[in-house]
Amino acid sequence: MKETLLSLLCLLAFIVLDLPDPARAQPNTTGNTCDVNQTAYPCQTYAFYRAAAPDRLDLASIGDLFEVSRLMIAEPSNISFPNASLVPNQPLFVPLTCSCNPPPANNTYNITSISYANISYTIESGDTFYDVSTRRFENLTTFQSVEAVNPTLVPTNLTIGVDAIFPIFCKCPDANTSSIRPNYLVSYVLQPSDNISTVASLFNVSSQSITDLNGNNPQPFDTIFVPVSQLPNVTQPTTFPAPPSQKTERKGVIIGLSIGVGVLGILLILLIGLWFCCGYRVSEKKDYEGDKEEIRKDKWQQGKGEAEVSLMADVSDCLDKYRVFKMEELREATEGFSPRYLIQGSVYRGVVDGEVFAIKKMTWNASEELKILQKVRSSKLDLYIPTARILWCFYCEVLHLTIF
Repeated sequence: MKETLLSLLCLLAFIVLDLPDPARAQPNTTGNTCDVNQTAYPCQTYAFYRAAAPDRLDLASIGDLFEVSRLMIAEPSNISFPNASLVPNQPLFVPLTCSCNPPPANNTYNITSISYANISYTIESGDTFYDVSTRRFENLTTFQSVEAVNPTLVPTNLTIGVDAIFPIFCKCPDANTSSIRPNYLVSYVLQPSDNISTVASLFNVSSQSITDLNGNNPQPFDTIFVPVSQLPNVTQPTTFPAPPSQKTERKGVIIGLSIGVGVLGILLILLIGLWFCCGYRVSEKKDYEGDKEEIRKDKWQQGKGEAEVSLMADVSDCLDKYRVFKMEELREATEGFSPRYLIQGSVYRGVVDGEVFAIKKMTWNASEELKILQKVRSSKLDLYIPTARILWCFYCEVLHLTIF
């Protein structure tokens, strides 16, 4: 009984140890040969990829790995939210640009032209060609092919930060692919649980079309090519946009507050500048108006003074020449304003105390007229008027008259 149990345990251990491991079951191949003169290359195709924990559960990280955007993966993969979190083994279609590449200059593997998508990868700490090709790229390439296309890099001594080319296996359809030319040859890594029938069912194609391209005996972790006229509409689990982390929210709040404070600061500076500008203009205008008013006052005071001086001179001139006559003297001098003493208009010739005067009859204040009369000169009569008698209480004014 013990021997039987021991035999069963040994058999179970052998089976477990003999199960293929994707990290060590990679086939020894450098890729698929191609003709560089073939018109089918380059072409747009896709690779079937599965999300994996812990660092490939979002489209951003997978897009960075394959050098494409999240949206370029989300659309063919029937994913509504490109920023949604993924679940392990979630199926994805990653777009590739497939080319027929000539062998490298230092061709240690003696390879011919092979078809692959040229993906650049930056070596990180602990990376090896084997590990990156099996773990990160999930056997869509082989370490032998990576070594072949990177002849200048030493696989056992990779420098951190150096860029290496990882050739993702792909193939472009041509006229000889089948009777009906497909639009795409999707790169698919065969899993241990797969067979040709299950793969054909997944892509809605016939098993024969897959066999025609890949033979009858593909092995687990081999990259096979599935001919399709269009990509299958894969069923995706219900996912929602990933909620922003507290760090992201805090960063957004800080950015928003910074922008708000900056805008308010700019507005405050503008308002202060506007206030100072308007205040300066108002003050300048007041100063200008004040200066104008002062100038106006000065001119008015100066004009008033000049007018007063002029007026006082005129009054003084008149006061100096002021003399009061009695009406009897004037009547006697003109013999009662006789017409034969009339000179012209209302002006009469009269003699008072032996002096000859021009006496004008008036009934209103004519001081301005007297000033004009003082300056009157005639070719026959030169009037020199040393005194002007303004009769404010009577109706006559008397001018000294000199006849030549």
